[in-house]
Amino acid sequence: MILFYSKITGDIFATIGGRVHSDKQLEMSIKTSHLSDEQVGKYIIGWIEKDGQKIEYNTDKFSLLEEFESTSLINPMDYKINLETGNLEKKNAIA
Repeated sequence: MILFYSKITGDIFATIGGRVHSDKQLEMSIKTSHLSDEQVGKYIIGWIEKDGQKIEYNTDKFSLLEEFESTSLINPMDYKINLETGNLEKKNAIA
């Protein structure tokens, strides 16, 4: 999964589902009326496929990815990126 977030607030505002991502998916961008391209970050959970190899990204968050993909009430938009640590955290857990 690719999570698009604001580099200003850490808020997640869009996602691309999946576990293994191609170059074409990595080139995708999200346009918003309130953020420039430079203000949009990408947080990847899963793998990037490059030259026939899979490169891991944040696979320690894989159980959370499974929750996002399930029919549970857990939603990626309930999380944000902690801009100080770069970690994915539940919104109400960030002080």
